[in-house]
Amino acid sequence: MGEFRQQLGMTFALVGMTCSSALADGYPSEQDYLQEFPVVLSASRLSQPLSEAPNAMTVIDRDMIAALGVRTIPELLKLVPGMYVSYYKGGQPVVSYLGSTDQYARRMQVMIDGRSVYLPPASTVDWADLPIAVNDVERIEVIRGPAAASHGANSTQGVISIITKGASAMDGKTVSFTRGSKGINDVSAHFGKRGENFNYRMTLAYTADNGYDDLASPPNNIPITQFQAPSLLNNSNDSNQARLINFRADYHPTGVDSLDFQFGFNHDIQGVGFNDKSPPATPGGTNGNTFHDLIANAGFLQLDWLHLLDDSSELKLRYSHIQNNQHEAFPVFIGGIFFPDPVVQSVKTGRDEIEVQHTVQASGNNRLVYGVAWRSDRITAQGYAQALSVLSLPPSYSSSSVMNEHRIFAHDEWRITPALLLNTGGMFERDRMGHQNISPRVAMNFHLTAQQTIRAGASVAYRTPALAEEKFRLIQPGALFVVNPTATSPGLLPERMLSREIGYLGEFREWNTSLDLRVFSNLLGDGIYVNKTSATFVNGMSAVYQGVEATIKHSFSTKSDLTVNIAHERARSNGPSLDAAGNTNLNSVDPATDDILTASIPKNSLSLLYSQRLANDFSFSASYYYQGSLQPFDRGRIDYQPIQRRADMRLAKNFKLGNAMSGEAALVVQNLFNDKYTEFIASNEFDRRGYFSLTLDW
Repeated sequence: MGEFRQQLGMTFALVGMTCSSALADGYPSEQDYLQEFPVVLSASRLSQPLSEAPNAMTVIDRDMIAALGVRTIPELLKLVPGMYVSYYKGGQPVVSYLGSTDQYARRMQVMIDGRSVYLPPASTVDWADLPIAVNDVERIEVIRGPAAASHGANSTQGVISIITKGASAMDGKTVSFTRGSKGINDVSAHFGKRGENFNYRMTLAYTADNGYDDLASPPNNIPITQFQAPSLLNNSNDSNQARLINFRADYHPTGVDSLDFQFGFNHDIQGVGFNDKSPPATPGGTNGNTFHDLIANAGFLQLDWLHLLDDSSELKLRYSHIQNNQHEAFPVFIGGIFFPDPVVQSVKTGRDEIEVQHTVQASGNNRLVYGVAWRSDRITAQGYAQALSVLSLPPSYSSSSVMNEHRIFAHDEWRITPALLLNTGGMFERDRMGHQNISPRVAMNFHLTAQQTIRAGASVAYRTPALAEEKFRLIQPGALFVVNPTATSPGLLPERMLSREIGYLGEFREWNTSLDLRVFSNLLGDGIYVNKTSATFVNGMSAVYQGVEATIKHSFSTKSDLTVNIAHERARSNGPSLDAAGNTNLNSVDPATDDILTASIPKNSLSLLYSQRLANDFSFSASYYYQGSLQPFDRGRIDYQPIQRRADMRLAKNFKLGNAMSGEAALVVQNLFNDKYTEFIASNEFDRRGYFSLTLDW
């Protein structure tokens, strides 16, 4: 704690020196606060400049998305300070804030156009199943830190808010083709039409790749015997193929009413499993999980109605429906017996949600937004597994559950003086387990000048236990034999996160530079983790997360930009530690030496994006990522991740074909210097890969 306080003092000494010179320019007027910071929507449900938001936020805009040239949404999130992006399999990303808490990253809320895609039973996000293409994303707003006051339970680490292009963004047709190494083979078509009262756009897309190469030798040239593990997991079956459709339309018959309609569907086939032998050559194989396909069908429907009232306020009604069905079949080897009859299991998840929100301009200095919401989740899990007879269990099983949640929220923005803004808000929730929680938040934003702002805030957030933590019989495919299928964890309590942060935002226009700085301390209580002795989830882990994050943006000219994100973070807990064999040991806790939570967070991380517009319609961009070493929270020591370094580049050329058609050709190379590194599973070695894309517009 002493070291952290010293860092905190040095940080604000620097900020103080910066601001003292800024104050010499004179006290600003209220009109001066029409700042150039990005306007965000997610932090408080009110449209605000970034400098007036109650949380630290990162905005990834359309220009940055184009400059990166990546194929998946999780890859975009590498530009967020403190964000951890890795892969369990080629088509199964792990996205979490403050390190790899576990494979499912249950503390991160993810929304698309306001609807939550954070789904049971594991309370995680199936990124490969989302019916959305990267080219449909307008921007991503990431709240770095708890935001339950605005977005409810399960946002104890933060919120990823994906905002797609509006229906009016497309007026014409676009086709894109992408080919590259690792079996990369993508094609998409986008078309739309703008009208006087009606607009629409549609996307049809197919994406495919072969995932990671099979890594047959130990990572980092470390003998396997050091980890006391029999072998690496065989990851050669991790291809992914997805077909999707996404449609959006808006209808505005009058100046006071607007209807926005969306639907989408995604069919995804993932190669999963870690054992290609049937029966396994050695008892137990790798874990009895033989190569097979995991097939998923996911769809959504969303309707938004916006009505402007006579008193300059607005009323918004949203209804959304989400459906996600997964199924798989594979033979297993368990308890010394090979079962040729396959395990057949499926999980069906559905959600309906209704939300009403009223935004009021209470006075010239005060804005208020409040509302109510209801959500119903339905889950059905069923299957057949002859192997369960080894555990004296019936081979057929079926279970279902319906869960309802209610919430009431309000947020108030009060401009006390032209320079001082107070954000207060909170949410009352009754979750599916009957727990009633109140998540408050308060933040003070003080404008030293029109371009210099200090923010201080505190909030409380809760995470409802996942159904897979409470009842192991309702778990997602691929996890049947991870834990005892008869075990339950009754009486689990929600996790609780207390967050405190101080931030600084500054624009230095004479240098074409901006700085976003944040210092934070988060306290986790009633943390949930696996007690491997009893094969149940339990409360009892408490933890402290602390760190400093910074984003620096600089424009060298009107044609070149640089963004640098830096994070220095650490954590400690009373949670599980590792024993000498590299296994979780719940009876030996030594935070000073082998606390798993401490080890699971990279102490230092950095991301960088440079973009340059060149002559003759060429453009060039380069990105660089650095991540300190870490030990994944729920993996053994064989999956230790050493330091990662990766450099990517993109070179593009815009062109015209006659008067009616234009296009772009682009080459992307990832891990340009082939600095091979391993991901969440040690078998996932990321080596150099490249792909070429061609886009035509007319």
